[in-house]
Amino acid sequence: MTMDISQRDKKVLLAGVIFATFYLLFFFVAEPVYKKQAKIEDTVKNKVQFIQKYYEILNQTEYYQQKDKANKNAHTSLAGRFFKEEQTGLAAASLQKLIESFSAGTVTIERTKVDKPKFIEGILAVPIEISIRSDLKNLSLFLMRIENNEKFLIIEELQSQRVNKTDPEDLQTRLLITGFIQKLGTQDRKPI
Repeated sequence: MTMDISQRDKKVLLAGVIFATFYLLFFFVAEPVYKKQAKIEDTVKNKVQFIQKYYEILNQTEYYQQKDKANKNAHTSLAGRFFKEEQTGLAAASLQKLIESFSAGTVTIERTKVDKPKFIEGILAVPIEISIRSDLKNLSLFLMRIENNEKFLIIEELQSQRVNKTDPEDLQTRLLITGFIQKLGTQDRKPI
């Protein structure tokens, strides 16, 4: 059995075979090569951007040196706000001496008690409780001296009552004043 294929049919079959060959070449050869090339171009583009950012950072060394100097200055100024003593007993003694210097000529310190040190927001705090006697004007001056000191001090508690019913400005006041040591802790942090 022989097949007689006309010239026209041969041309159609040849065109079909050529089309199928190009179709297969396109999907199995050209398209993967194109996708691989696009992926390589993206990788190169990302690496070029990384190198450009790296050079931008290198060109900003002066900026980062200034930032480092500013950070060191901030560290130095913050170090002055904390007590230099590392032991809580010595820091409490320094705090008592500081409070006594504030009270000169304004209030009379009747009693001083050093409380147990504690961590507040991860920083070691040394609280002292003092009882003072003064009039309202001198008490406000004493509190202003505490607030305006270079050391970081907070007044956690303030209880005041009149001592003399005839003189309403004569006050008995109990204060819980806290100073801080530049020592960080990992214990539970209590909010201020």
